[in-house]
Amino acid sequence: AGREAAIVTDIAGTTRDVLREHIHIDGMPLHIIDTAGLREASDEVERIGIERAWQEIEQADRVLFMVDGTTTDAVDPAEIWPEFIARLPAKLPITVVRNKADITGETLGMSEVNGHALIRLSARTGEGVDVLRNHLKQSMGFDTNMEGGFLARRRHLQALEQAAEHLQQGKAQLLGTWAGELLAEELRLAQQNLSEITGEFTSDDLLGRIFSSFCIGK
Repeated sequence: AGREAAIVTDIAGTTRDVLREHIHIDGMPLHIIDTAGLREASDEVERIGIERAWQEIEQADRVLFMVDGTTTDAVDPAEIWPEFIARLPAKLPITVVRNKADITGETLGMSEVNGHALIRLSARTGEGVDVLRNHLKQSMGFDTNMEGGFLARRRHLQALEQAAEHLQQGKAQLLGTWAGELLAEELRLAQQNLSEITGEFTSDDLLGRIFSSFCIGK
C-alpha cells in the first residue's frame, strides 16, 4: 500500500485480525490481505483472528509467503514451515518473498523453487519491489506480450457461462410457455453477466471478485 496500515512490532500476536488493502498496479485492482500470525494461541481474540486468517487463505488466489531473510537461508516453503504448507489447498499458488536482501546480500530478482515463484527484495530500500509488482500483475492475467494486455480470467469465464445459461433458460421459457416477460428477464440477467466483463455493471459482490484475494502467510 506504500504506507503503514497497522501497528507493527516484533511482539508476536500484535496483528489479531486480517488487514485488507486495495491497491492498483498499472490500473489493475488487487485485494491484498495480511493475516494474523498463524500459531497456537491461548488468547481468545487472537484465536479468532487466526481462524479468520485461514478462512481468507482458503479463498485466496495466491499466497505471498513472506520470509525474513536474516532468520533462515531456506527458500522452500515446505522446509521453512511444513505445517502451514500441508494445510494449504492443494492447487493454491505460492510466491515466496525473501525480504531484507539489503542485509543478507542476496541477489535481487525472481527465480523458482520446487514449482513456486521466489522473489528476493528489500522492503526497506524498495529494491526488488518492482519485480514483485510485475509478478503479481502477470499472475492475475496481465500479459505484456499480448495486444490488449489481459488474458481471460476466471470471473470472465464464469460470467460467460452464466450468460449462456440465462439465454438457454430464456429460450426454453419462450418455447415452452410463450412467456415473453420471462424471456425478457433472462435476457436482462444475461446482459448483466456480460456487463460484468465490460465493466458497465458493478456491485459489491462483483467488486469482491475483481479484487482478487492474496494472503500473506506468516
